[in-house]
Amino acid sequence: MSNYGNSPETSGVSLPALVAQLRSSCEAAARFQAGSTCYAEEVAIFLRIAEENKLFLCTPPPELDRTPDDEGNEHQVWFRPESASFLKATWPNHFGMLVVHRHDEEPAASPIAYLERWLYHFAIQIRRMAV
Repeated sequence: MSNYGNSPETSGVSLPALVAQLRSSCEAAARFQAGSTCYAEEVAIFLRIAEENKLFLCTPPPELDRTPDDEGNEHQVWFRPESASFLKATWPNHFGMLVVHRHDEEPAASPIAYLERWLYHFAIQIRRMAV
């Protein structure tokens, strides 16, 4: 682990496990209140679980001091060829838009919806590489 990484106590939770924990917590909250969770509730659930799993960075990675290698509507990306990885940072409080939503729902995606889409994207990419 690099010196700018997560705190030393990081659990090493994987993206699929994190998404499952986030979705399970949202479903539990929805059952408790006999309805669906709203954007603010999902953000609060995300922040609580990220804190519990010590997923916040202690210090900013050095990549943030240079121009990103790529960017999209809600994020910037820095590639790390030496470790075959990348750093992806979203704009503050912006996690994209929901693909499908009701007229009375917030169209902005919560961090949970954002991570679910990210997980689905990786699953599709892995399947393509396997073919």
